[in-house]
Parts: sequence; C-alpha cells; structure tokens
Amino acid sequence: MPIDRRDFLLAPAAALAAQESRQIRTAAIGVGNRGTELLRQVLASRNATVTAVCDINPQARDKAASSAARHNPKVFDDYRRVLDLADVDAVTIASPCDLHAEMAAAALRAGKYVYCEKPVGITAAQVQDVVNAAKGAKGFLQIGQQLRYFPDLREVIRQVHAGVHGHTLVVKAQRHSTPPEPGKERPRAAWYDDVKRSGDLIVENAIHNIDACNWIINSRPVSAYGHGKKYFPKPIPAGTLMMDGFSVEYIYENDVHLDYSQLYMHPRALKELANNQWYMAFGDQGSVDVSEGFYYPMHATGAPRDLLTPELRESKEKAMEDFFACILEKRQPFAGITVAATAALTAILGREAIYRRRSVDWKELGVTI
Repeated sequence: MPIDRRDFLLAPAAALAAQESRQIRTAAIGVGNRGTELLRQVLASRNATVTAVCDINPQARDKAASSAARHNPKVFDDYRRVLDLADVDAVTIASPCDLHAEMAAAALRAGKYVYCEKPVGITAAQVQDVVNAAKGAKGFLQIGQQLRYFPDLREVIRQVHAGVHGHTLVVKAQRHSTPPEPGKERPRAAWYDDVKRSGDLIVENAIHNIDACNWIINSRPVSAYGHGKKYFPKPIPAGTLMMDGFSVEYIYENDVHLDYSQLYMHPRALKELANNQWYMAFGDQGSVDVSEGFYYPMHATGAPRDLLTPELRESKEKAMEDFFACILEKRQPFAGITVAATAALTAILGREAIYRRRSVDWKELGVTI
C-alpha cells in the first residue's frame, strides 16, 4: 500500500511520544539515607513508577512507602520477593556495601535493569560474581559512580583525553578534611565502621575519587602500594576499624602513575585544605586542574585557560535520569559493568596493598572483566 507522506512524517514523532510516556516499573531495595535520595529521584521522573519498596528496617520501609503512596507500592522485607515480581522492570539497590554484589547479581539474573550504589562488591570474588551475572543478562547494571554523570567533569576529562595538556604523565588526587570534634561525631550505621561489611574507607568512600582517576588516566592499574591507619583517637593498624587516613600509589597499564591520599586530619583553620577534593593531571605540556576545569600551560604565567562554559559550570549530576533514558533508548550506561568492576577492583587493590604492607599486583585479584 502507498504510504501517506503525512503519516510518514508523523511516525517518528508518534514513536518518540510513546517512548516518553512509557512507565518503567521500578522497585527500591534499601531505603536508608542514600536509598531515600534515589527514591526521590525515581519519584521525580516522568518515566518511572514505584512498584515496590524493600528494607529490613520497618521505619525506613514505612517512610518510603508513604513517600511513594500515590503509586501504591507493594512493601517487602526480603529483596528476593521483589525480584520475583513480574511487574518490576528495574531496581535501585542502596543496601550496605557487603550486600551489593549478592543483590545486583540476583537482579541481573532475574532479568531486571539494575542501578546499584557503589561499590559493586567489596571483595574480588563478589565483583567476579556480578561480572558473570551481567554477561548475557536481559537488563544491564549502572553503578552509582555519580561523578561520571556531571557534564562539567565529562567535558574536562574529554579535553584531557584529547591532549589539551599534552600526554598525561602523572595524576595526583586527594580527599582531605577535618575530623569531627570529640563528642560531636555524627551517628553512623554499625555496618559502616565494620570493615568486613563496608570494605573500609577506600572501598566504601574513596571509590568515587579513585574511579574519577581511572577515568582521567583512561586505563586500569597493574599494581598498588600504600599505607593507612585509623589515626584518631589513637592509632590502630589498618584492617580492624575503618581507616581515617591513607595514601596509595598506583601504576597503570599505560605507565601513568597515580598518587592518591585521603586524610581526615586537617585543622579547620586551614580552610584551603579542609574539606578539599581535587584531581590534577600533569602532562608534558602543562597541567589540568580537573576538578576546577582549568588548564595551566607549562611555562605560561598569568591566569589559566578556562575549559568550561558558564552553562557547564552550572550543570548538575544526571545519573538516575540517564539510567531511565538508557532503558528507554535501549543503550548501555556510561558507567556500566566494566566501570563498576574496575572501580571496585582498583579500590580493593589499594586496600589489600595497605593491609598486606606490600605492593600488590592486579593479577593477584584473579578477576576477569
């Protein structure tokens, strides 16, 4: 039959409208502090419906169900029952770190799309299990490495990869801040300080920054060496309670080396150091302050070159937004299983170097990505 020109022109628009109106039936597994924020973002999406909420904490569970009341979600205390639901397309996972891998692997094997908070695993074996589950899965995994979804950071790192500063030789990065005053510590979940459940500071917390360094360097480590402790209120060797200070040096496959430190010991009066996170890519023609978006030519004086437009400087992180867009557009996420596994293994590699007090090679982790 002949195709009417008007119908031909309207077909793409109709398809786009149908895609935009599609509702992704989403379940929230873990609705504590971070899970509540993810739930808020799901509720704000025009393409998502909250089908179920799950948490072992009845207060958290009831609060989440109330916030999603207009969607009338089912309520569970066992995540496996959520994965059995036919009316769940996607899940967000924001449980304690030691449960991420188990839940993410099970969700992938159940055919769900998975948004999992970092880290994807706290041991090499856990990471391998999720990697295996992702192979051939109906859905995909997007890891909560939110830095990957800041448009300004993406643009700066794009320019680093394009060689705005020449060839990257060394990257230095830090995450430093002031320890809480005695008696004024903020309460934390018991699992957080338990290194067997959190993976320690480098895996639970520094993984955001270390993943950004992997991204900047555009490679993965071959070895790591480091040192750390729990310094306050008195020094305790690493591997018992969560560290509050460590430094690690990584050597990468492309022969770049990374010097990373995370210290909670800066006096509050040192404002230029306290609560300070930054990444500096040193090249053979100059250096890029990646966190601020400035390029410093090697021998130039005066103001650095601004690598960002005013619009990019005002941009916001869009991780959950892109998660739903990837589902609708049938594309893979920018921070998928390879990013997830590499980030977790890089952090685990550094932790093991600190714990074993020697250089540790990537191949010792025994994971195939």
